[in-house]
Amino acid sequence: MWLIIPILGKKWKSNLRALSANALSSVFYPADQFLYEDGSRGRDVLTNFLGDAELKALMSDGYNAYVFIGDELKTHRYKDTDHQVCLAHVRAKFVKARMEGGDKRADVFLDNINRLFRFEREYDREMITDGERTRRRQGLPTMEAMINLWANLLLELKSEEEQKSCYMREALNYLHKFWKEVFTYIKDGRYPISNNLAERAVRPFTTQRKNSLHFGSDEGAEIAAVYHSIISTVKLQGRSTWDYLGKFFTGIFNGCRDFLSLTPQNIDLAVCQ
Repeated sequence: MWLIIPILGKKWKSNLRALSANALSSVFYPADQFLYEDGSRGRDVLTNFLGDAELKALMSDGYNAYVFIGDELKTHRYKDTDHQVCLAHVRAKFVKARMEGGDKRADVFLDNINRLFRFEREYDREMITDGERTRRRQGLPTMEAMINLWANLLLELKSEEEQKSCYMREALNYLHKFWKEVFTYIKDGRYPISNNLAERAVRPFTTQRKNSLHFGSDEGAEIAAVYHSIISTVKLQGRSTWDYLGKFFTGIFNGCRDFLSLTPQNIDLAVCQ
């Protein structure tokens, strides 16, 4: 997702991206990466960061600046990469249609979307394997919820525009446009249903930004991006932040410059502590 960071003394708003990566195999570890590149709003920030990486899947919301991802993933370079769109963002739009637009027809969409999230919470509690999660996601209960959503979506899209609030029209069009990407998650039990993980990682950053009255320069935003990338990754891996920082600086003070061994997943293996 993108996080807008006002830079004092400039007339435009800059952006920082939060990229949260789940471990899709035993070789890789979950990590949060905050990206800031001279306040750029362009897509090059993401493509430059990804480089030649082989991606299993990439999730975003449907913000216009991310539309290129779907097109980019159709190229030979990313032909095997699945583009996902966050279901939580779909839900938020129907919540807005219900609460601010007063449109009761949003209820049927919310009921079915919440049902899908309820399934995921059940899977988490049962601690099932990724293979079992894939099987259940493709089972009858999920299919019933999706069929209900699709049937009501087509029905509402055919109804008179005047009968719908602007928020309801926006929600319907969003779901229709990104239907395939929204439900890509059922293909693989390792795929998340939403990007709430990245959303939670961004929250401490936004709190600091407000408390510090924003950032006064590009350098300040870059430093904050590095700091939060480290702290968020440590937390994401279930480690103690203070314990990690203590070991990190002990290694630095002892002359360790093998920075790969000082990353959160390798810190306990560092030979130069």
